[in-house]
Amino acid sequence: MSIEKLKNGNKIFVKNFNANKNLYNDLVVNGQHPKILWVGCSDSRVVPEFIVNAKTGDLFVTRNIANIVPPKNRDESNSSSVLEYAVKHLEVKHIVICGHTGCGGITAMMNGVKENSNISNWLDHAKPAKKNSIPETIKANVLLQSENLLTFDYIEEKVTSGYIIIHKWLYDLKTGIIDYYDNEVERWIPLK
Repeated sequence: MSIEKLKNGNKIFVKNFNANKNLYNDLVVNGQHPKILWVGCSDSRVVPEFIVNAKTGDLFVTRNIANIVPPKNRDESNSSSVLEYAVKHLEVKHIVICGHTGCGGITAMMNGVKENSNISNWLDHAKPAKKNSIPETIKANVLLQSENLLTFDYIEEKVTSGYIIIHKWLYDLKTGIIDYYDNEVERWIPLK
């Protein structure tokens, strides 16, 4: 895609914007009130709003390489500030950790990345999820990151009280289908 396509894309967006003026005006006047925090990967093929057909204002989204949530003790302020804002200010009721097949971050971690680079330092947060294969590591990483959410007392407290539900999802690039991890049966199942 070129910059020219982006410019033309904005012109198309503005036409759609004007057709949905009430929605956008409501979001300006009344502010945002999403009830779902989406923690996903930066991969350009995985756009949260597209894969779940969400409208503007439905999701509060944070994306990074390999959908990582560093634990509280790592003192990483970018992710922590998103979590804090979503939980304490927006009062989200759901947190979705969404990984995806073919994740380049997990593949890089498994195949080795130049040590002491920003990428290798970031991927260190996923190393405890490492399994024998890339697909299994991608799944284990989603589970690890959901555990990392619970290192933040304000999240753990709201999960324990039932106010927030954490969802562990895996998007399949080849089919578009999302599987979720069912804690009761301890396996991945397609969303219904």
